Amino acid sequence: MIKKLLFMLLLFSGAVQFQAASRIDNMCAESAFTVPMNLAASNISFTSAHITWDPIPGATGYTVKWRASTSAVWLSMNIPAGTTSADLNNLTPCLGHMVQVIDNASGDISFPLTFYTHLNYCRSTSTNLGTLYLSNVTITPSGGLPAMVSASSMSNHTDFRMDLPRRIQLGVGSVNNVLSVTPSWAAVPGTSYVKAWIDFNANAIFEASEMIVSTMVDSTNPKAFIFNVPSFAGITQCGTAMRVIISQTQPAGPCEIFAYGEVEDYGVTFVNMNLAVDETGKSKEISIYPNPASDVLYISGLSSQAEYEIFSVSGQKVGEGRTFENTVDIHYLAKGIYFIQLKSKENTARLKFIRK
Repeated sequence: MIKKLLFMLLLFSGAVQFQAASRIDNMCAESAFTVPMNLAASNISFTSAHITWDPIPGATGYTVKWRASTSAVWLSMNIPAGTTSADLNNLTPCLGHMVQVIDNASGDISFPLTFYTHLNYCRSTSTNLGTLYLSNVTITPSGGLPAMVSASSMSNHTDFRMDLPRRIQLGVGSVNNVLSVTPSWAAVPGTSYVKAWIDFNANAIFEASEMIVSTMVDSTNPKAFIFNVPSFAGITQCGTAMRVIISQTQPAGPCEIFAYGEVEDYGVTFVNMNLAVDETGKSKEISIYPNPASDVLYISGLSSQAEYEIFSVSGQKVGEGRTFENTVDIHYLAKGIYFIQLKSKENTARLKFIRK
C-alpha cells in the first residue's frame, strides 16, 4: 500500500512539473512572438530617419522611443496597430541615435538599434566580388593638412564615412590636392576605369561638376590625380563625402550598379584655411604646449590675461573665454584638430593644436 502511495505521489509530482514546464515554454513562445524584431533605419539625413520593424500578429499598437547618444532623455511616439514604421525628425546632426520599439499589449521591447545621422547618398556597388578592387586610396591635401591613407581589402562597396582615421580634410579654395589610387586585380592586371566625386556643396548629390577624376588606368598608367577645391565648398556640421569608383567598364555615373569593381565612400571636412595660418603681424613669441594635449594647454609669450576662441577644423566656434595663469582648459573637447585664437593687449595669434 505504501509503495502504491509513493508511486502515485511521484506520478503526480511529475505531472505538476511537466505542466509547469509546459506553461513556461508557452510563455516564452508567446513572449518571443511579441518582441518587435528586425528594426532597420533608412532614408537617414542630417536630422531625420525612417524606422521599420516586423509586424506582430494581434498587436494593438506600438511605442517607439529614441535618444541621441549624448543624451539620457528618451523621446517617444505612439504608433497605431497595423503600422510598422515611424519617421523620426528633429534629430541631432552628426550623432549616433538609439531607437527601440515596444509592443503595447505585452510590454515587450525590441533590441536597440543604433544609427548615425548624416547625408544620405545614392547607392552604387559592384555585383561580383574580388575580380577588381581598390587596395589603397590616399588623399594628400595641400596647405599642410594631414594626409589620409586607406589600405583595404576587396569589397563590393565600403562606406568609410564614420571611420575617423579615414576622415579627409581639405582647405576651402585649395589647389594641387592629390588623390592616389592603387587598383588590384584577382588575376592578370587589365584596363579599368576610375571615377571620383566630392560633394563640394554638401547637398547629398554627386553632380557632374563635382567629378574630380575620370580616367582609364592599368598596371602601368599613373594613378595620382591633382584636383582643386572651389571657394564655395560648403563647411557644414556633418561635413560631406567623396566617392571613388573603379570598374572594368566605364561607369555611367556615381549611382551605378555594375558587374566588376568596387565603390568606396569617405567622409570629407572642409577647413577654413584662414584659421590655419597666423595673422599678419602677430607676435612670433606666443606658443602653446604640450601639443598634442589632453586636458590643459599652456601658453608662453603672454604678459597678461588673453581672450581666446577655439574653432574646429570646419570653422565652428567650440569654446571661448579668458586664459587663467597662462592656461586654457580643453578637457571638454572631442579628440581632433583645433585652432585657438588668442588676443591680449600686445599680441594676437592663431595656432593649431591637437586634442588627444
